[in-house]
Amino acid sequence: MDIFLTVLALIALFALLALPSLVWYLKDRAIDRQLCRAERERIAEPGGERTRPHASTATLRRESITLRH
Repeated sequence: MDIFLTVLALIALFALLALPSLVWYLKDRAIDRQLCRAERERIAEPGGERTRPHASTATLRRESITLRH
């Protein structure tokens, strides 16, 4: 019984340590999906391709959003 409780405590500790990074990862994925959706919608607009920003600008914008978490 003692070994079972030890294993259960280790699993609980691992879950507590892994949970914040998992939540961060899921939020980051949601932001990536929003950015991709917005990019597709902007390009789909008439004349959207001509007003497209440089790739480095889009990368900087994405990083600034990610760092606000």
